[in-house]
Amino acid sequence: MNIVIGISWPFANGELHIGHAGSSLPGDVIARYHRLKGNNVILVSGTDCHGTPIEVKALQENKSPEEIVNECHESFSKDFQELGVSFDLYNRTDDIYHKEFVQEQFKKYFKNGYLYEQEEEQLYCDKCQMFLADRYIIGICPKCGSEIKGDECENCGSLLTIDEVKETKCAICGNKTSKKKNKNLYFKLNDFQSSIESLVKTREDKWRENAVKFTERYLNEGIPNRCVSRVQKYGIQIPIEGYEDKKLYGWFENVWGYVTASKKYAEANNLNWEDYWKEGHDNKIYLVHAKDNIPFHTVIFPSLLLATEDNYHLPDKIVSDEYITIEGEKLSKSKGNYITIRHLLENYPVDTIRYFLSINDPEKKDFNFTWEGFINSANGELLGKWGNFINRTLQFINKSFDSKLDSTKVDEKIEKELIKLYELVGNDIDNGYTKDGIEIIFDYIGQANKYFDEKEPWKLAKEDKEQCEEVLYNCCNIIFNINNLLKPYLIDTTKKVEEYLQEENNHWEYKRLSKVEIKKEIEALFPRFDKEQITKEKELLNK
Repeated sequence: MNIVIGISWPFANGELHIGHAGSSLPGDVIARYHRLKGNNVILVSGTDCHGTPIEVKALQENKSPEEIVNECHESFSKDFQELGVSFDLYNRTDDIYHKEFVQEQFKKYFKNGYLYEQEEEQLYCDKCQMFLADRYIIGICPKCGSEIKGDECENCGSLLTIDEVKETKCAICGNKTSKKKNKNLYFKLNDFQSSIESLVKTREDKWRENAVKFTERYLNEGIPNRCVSRVQKYGIQIPIEGYEDKKLYGWFENVWGYVTASKKYAEANNLNWEDYWKEGHDNKIYLVHAKDNIPFHTVIFPSLLLATEDNYHLPDKIVSDEYITIEGEKLSKSKGNYITIRHLLENYPVDTIRYFLSINDPEKKDFNFTWEGFINSANGELLGKWGNFINRTLQFINKSFDSKLDSTKVDEKIEKELIKLYELVGNDIDNGYTKDGIEIIFDYIGQANKYFDEKEPWKLAKEDKEQCEEVLYNCCNIIFNINNLLKPYLIDTTKKVEEYLQEENNHWEYKRLSKVEIKKEIEALFPRFDKEQITKEKELLNK
C-alpha cells in the first residue's frame, strides 16, 4: 500500500513550541508503523513561508522576509530532526518547485471557471498604509461577541468572512480601519458544498470526531467563497494578467505543499507520485494537525483537489488534535506561556519527550501540560514500569546465569497475548489513535511486571533452575516484542534494547526471541529526575 502522511506546516514566525510537537508526533508514529508493516510511505511537511506577519517581522528586525524565513526553516528543520520526526521531505513553500506547481493549478482553476474577479471595498490601515490581511485585523465576533483576530473565532469556532467581523482595528498599530476599493480574485469554494457533504458522510468513521463536527458546522452555515489574491511583497505571484501587483493568499497555496513535497520526493527517488495521490491506486492519505487547522484540511484542501478535475484521491484520515494548555492556561507566545521544542530537547532525552506527548496526546479533549506531570511520568512510567522491567530481567540474567539462558520454551498464553497486541496496537495507529495504542502497550507492561513478581525468579533460581530459565526467557521474549511495538513511539531506547538482547525485529509482526544471550554491560535506559526539577521549570516558565 502507498501511504502519504502530511503534517501541518508551521508558519515561519518564531520558534516551534510544545503545541507543534504534540500535533506533529502522531504523524511520525503513523509513518513509522506503516514502514514496519512494509508499506510505501511518504511523510512530508515544511515551512509555511508567506504571510503579512513575516513581512512585519522583517520590518521590525530590519531584515528581508527571506532572511526571516531562512532562520525559521533552519530552526524548524533542526527541531523536527532531533525530535525524531522522520520526514522523507521537509520542504518550504517558497521553494521554486512548489511555486511553479501551485501556479499551474491556479491556471487550471481559471480555465475551469472556478475563479471570478470582484472589485470591493477592503479594510485598510491609513497609518500603516496597507491593505490588511485577515490575521492583522482585530474585531468582535458577530455570533458570540468575543474579541477575535482575523476571520476565525476561537471561542465559538465560527469561520467568518472578514466583512462579518464588527468594530475592526489594525492589529499592528491599533488604529480603526478604513475601507478602500481593491480588485481581487475569488475561488468558488461554495461550488463544492455538496461534494464536501458527501466526503464527510463517507469518511465520518475515519476522521477524528472533532473534525467531523467542525466540518458539519461549516457546512450547515454554508461554505463561503474565499479571496485568493492579496497585496504583499513576499509570496507566489498570481500568473494571471492584470494581477502583477498581487500574490496568492497563503490558505490557497500552503495546503498544496502536501502534494508538491510528495511529488518532489517521489521524482527524486524514481517513484510515481500519482500512485500516492490519484484515484485508482492502492493508497491512503493522512492529514495530521491541531484542531484550529481542521477547515483547511476537511473543506478547503479537498475542494482545491476537486477543482483541478484531475482525479485526485481525497484525504482518508483526518488526525486532528485538540489543544495543549500549559499549567492550566492557554498556550500563548505573546504572554510568554509556552515551552519550546528546543528547550525540551536540550534538557530531556528525546524518548522521554516523545513518550509523554504520545501518552497524553489530546485525541478527544484538551490536555493540560504540567511540569509535575511530565517529571512524574518520566520517573513513574518510563523508568518505573518499562525501564524497571527490562533492567530487573536482564540484570538478573547477567548476574545469575552469566548472561545466557538455555531455555527457549514459550508460554503459549503469553505468546497469544503478544500476537493480539500487534493487532490491537496496529489498528489504533492505523486509525490515527496513537494515544490509545501506547496506552495498550503500557497496560501490558504492567502485567509483565506482575508476571515477574508472581513467578519470583530469585527463588526459582535456587529451587528450580529449569523453570527459572523458562520464566526469564518469557520475560525476554516480552521485552523483545514490546520493544518492537514501541518503535513507532520511542526511537532511541528501542535501539539500545535490541543491542542488549543482541537480536532485531524490523517488521510489525510477532517474532519469538531465538535465543537469550545478553550483553554484559546494561545501563538504565531512562534517567530519574529530581523533584526539584519541577520547581526550576515552573520558575523558568513564570519568568
